[in-house]
Amino acid sequence: MTPHRISLLLSAAAVVITLAPARARAEPAIATEVPRTPHRYEARIGMLLGGGDVGDVNGPSRGVHASLGARYGEVTGMVEYDYLSINDEDDQPMHRHGTLSRGGLVARWSLFHTDDDAAMAVDYWIEGGAGLERVAWGPGGVLDRPDLVLGFGAELDGHPYYASEHPRHLGMWLGLRAVIARAPAGDEPAVCGGPCSMATPPSRNDVALYFSWGMHWGR
Repeated sequence: MTPHRISLLLSAAAVVITLAPARARAEPAIATEVPRTPHRYEARIGMLLGGGDVGDVNGPSRGVHASLGARYGEVTGMVEYDYLSINDEDDQPMHRHGTLSRGGLVARWSLFHTDDDAAMAVDYWIEGGAGLERVAWGPGGVLDRPDLVLGFGAELDGHPYYASEHPRHLGMWLGLRAVIARAPAGDEPAVCGGPCSMATPPSRNDVALYFSWGMHWGR
C-alpha cells in the first residue's frame, strides 16, 4: 500500500471518529422532543334566557353574560359574570321583581372538536362550576347565596390567520345550563302533594334553566 493511500485512509477514519459522537448527541435531543400542548386565551359576551327560581318566585328571566378564560389542551378555565332579571309569573297577584348579579368560576371540557389547524372548526363541550349570587328585590331587600352550574353546548370556531405564527379565533356559541341554588328558608308546612307515606316540606333546591348564546374571540 502506497503512502498516499495510507494517508487517505487515516483521514477518512479521523472524519468518522469526529462525526460519530456529534450524531450520538443529536439523536437523543430529537427523540426526547415533546410536542407543545395547544393553548389560547379568550373572551365571551352573550345572552341568557330561561326561568330563574328564587324560592316561590319562578317567572321568566333574561340577561347578559360575560367571561374571560384560558384554554390548555382540552380544558378551559373561565371567570364569568351574569346580570339577570327575576320576576313572578304574570298571573300572580303580587308581582315581585328584582335583579340577580352572579360571579363564578367554570371549567369546560371539550368532548370533541374538528381540526384546529383549518380555517373553521366545531367544538362540543360540557361544563361545571360554582358561583355566588346576589338577588336585589325592587321594593327592597337582598339575598346572597352560593350556586352550582352544569351545562353543555357547541360552538363554531373560525381561525383568522390560522396559517401564521399568531393565529386568532372568532366565532359563536350556543349552550344550555342549569343553575342549582338553595332556596330561602320558609315556613311551609309538610304536605303530601300526592299519594305518600310521609308528608314533607317543599324542596329547598332552586333550579334555573337558561339557554345561552353569544360571540367569542381571542388568540
